[in-house]
Amino acid sequence: MKTYLLAWNPKRWQWDNIVQMSDDVKIGKIVLDRWSSGVSKRPQKGDRFFLIRLGEEPKGIIASGSIERDSFVDLHWNEEKSSLGETTNYVEIKYDTLLNPDSDSILPRELLINMLPLSEMHWDTQMSGVQIPNNVANELETLWTGFNNSSIFTFPEELDATQEEIFEGAVHRILVNS
Repeated sequence: MKTYLLAWNPKRWQWDNIVQMSDDVKIGKIVLDRWSSGVSKRPQKGDRFFLIRLGEEPKGIIASGSIERDSFVDLHWNEEKSSLGETTNYVEIKYDTLLNPDSDSILPRELLINMLPLSEMHWDTQMSGVQIPNNVANELETLWTGFNNSSIFTFPEELDATQEEIFEGAVHRILVNS
């Protein structure tokens, strides 16, 4: 399995239904999408992707998931180019995480460019479909998992005081992030 970076620049394309799509992913719905892979035909079914928002703040990783269909050619996403018959490469993707950058914290670009080995990758790409080197992809995966799980962290003083009593010998699961 390879890992690819897909890019979104809101200055070039408005994502009108990102709020609904993000909400659907958060409640566990399967959300499929089609994303341009630029000139790259290399992403294939079963590969992993991360989606970075560039162009305007906040910049950073907003989504991840799997590639569900091999690269294919279709009319260009830009209406002007499409009307001239121009094409581009696409992949069908399935999100496992999709954050709304207008309301959710995203994994900041600054962290990506300042932390080894992540800084070995050129994150300010002008096109989608760039393969992320394995060592960078592994570190990104670890960082992304921790980043997404940090939103469920609860301090002991935030626990609900009305919780049922715990009796000696009873089994009770407590999750702790460190």
